[in-house]
Amino acid sequence: MRQRNWLIYEDSLQDPAVRIVFDHALALVQEGGARPRGLNGDYPLGFVVDGKKLLGVSVLEYALERMPIAEFNAEAAQAFAEQMRAALGWDEIDFTLHTWIEKQLCTPYFENQGSDWNKVWVRKPQTDPKAVPDAVFRFACYVALCDLKFGPSYASVKANEIFDWVTQLGSDLPARLKKHGTGELPAELAEYRAPGLTATANDALAVIRITITQEQEQVYGQALDYLVRLLTTTSFPRSYALEFRGPTKTYLPIKGLPKKGVHQLFACAAAYPALHASIAAYARAAMREFCWYQNLDDEDCAMPGSFAVFALALADESHAALTLEYLRTVDGEHQSMHGRFVEAYVEAHGFTATALAYLIACAGNLQELPHRKHYAALMANQASLECLLQARTRAQHDAPVAIAALRASLAGDAVDEAAFRAVREVIWGDAAGRDQGRRIIAAAPQALRPLYEQIFAETASAGTDAAH
Repeated sequence: MRQRNWLIYEDSLQDPAVRIVFDHALALVQEGGARPRGLNGDYPLGFVVDGKKLLGVSVLEYALERMPIAEFNAEAAQAFAEQMRAALGWDEIDFTLHTWIEKQLCTPYFENQGSDWNKVWVRKPQTDPKAVPDAVFRFACYVALCDLKFGPSYASVKANEIFDWVTQLGSDLPARLKKHGTGELPAELAEYRAPGLTATANDALAVIRITITQEQEQVYGQALDYLVRLLTTTSFPRSYALEFRGPTKTYLPIKGLPKKGVHQLFACAAAYPALHASIAAYARAAMREFCWYQNLDDEDCAMPGSFAVFALALADESHAALTLEYLRTVDGEHQSMHGRFVEAYVEAHGFTATALAYLIACAGNLQELPHRKHYAALMANQASLECLLQARTRAQHDAPVAIAALRASLAGDAVDEAAFRAVREVIWGDAAGRDQGRRIIAAAPQALRPLYEQIFAETASAGTDAAH
């Protein structure tokens, strides 16, 4: 095991000289002069101060522990945490902050009467929550809000746990946040009204509510502009519920998509070609890997921007670049909705160059795509076969997504070939995996056999010339 060559918080407890170095680090962070770096290659992240390496999160831990609880300053702690978040990133500091909150609020006052997987926190008898300063409650709620804003979707579990502790200890701050938000949103974004449109946003609950009463292009345009402003000019949580009510019950022609308001909104808005640029702007602002629409059931989970991208892709092929960006960004381990979109696109357009690009991107970022019996016949033409070979070549230059890389590693394949092999199985089913496609090649029309041979070759090196 490699011995660490950096200082951690515990070292400051044992050596006064180390405390001086940590004090210098705090001052540098507060002055904006601390520059994070990898302490051992790229990781872990930390700072070099007075010639000494300090683990980054230990500097945060030192800052929190040196504040006596009776004199705790929520605003100062929040300001320092914000500087550390900017330097190291939320996913680097959240565990340290959660540990400190648990030490102050949970351990002294609660016991878990549930299980490790389903915790039920109950106040311990004879404990006096009046000993907790309001400043600690404020800082705890700040951390919970950061979980919602900057953490992955599942961070909402921890945020709600913190809100519950604070509430049970007698503070009404979580209730006020959930009713009114943080107060940080501009008034015109917290509540927006225009003829035919009402929109509200609560950044504590991570909920956006939009109501349209007039079926007009201008009204949908204003709603889209509102969403883009909210997501691009504020730190609104990246996982959120988008609730919509409108007069027209229109949905996209994709089987299996949930008929929810967020789906309805973009299906209706896409009916107006003049709004497509605004829908694309929303999608780009909304798309974040590991983030989700919070008001969809688990089986229908979807990354923000999903319905907007699907609506644009079905309406106009000019949005193919955005669609491919989406298909490569989405967390295919937990979402399968994009597979339904690609299937609907193939049914509507056949195996065109665009459809096959979507199919390859989706096969590289989804655990499984279904085979359809009529796909082989749909592919049996020169144009589609050549498009498939061209798509195979282009895929070799794409950065791999996590699922494709993992699948390829397990099979000992190149990443692009693993995705391409999955595409062949989608089109030809189990027959694609037997005898290197020889039966499929033999059954093909004579004129098309060279193309089939290249498709079932182990590499695409010979495929490009024939495809042209």
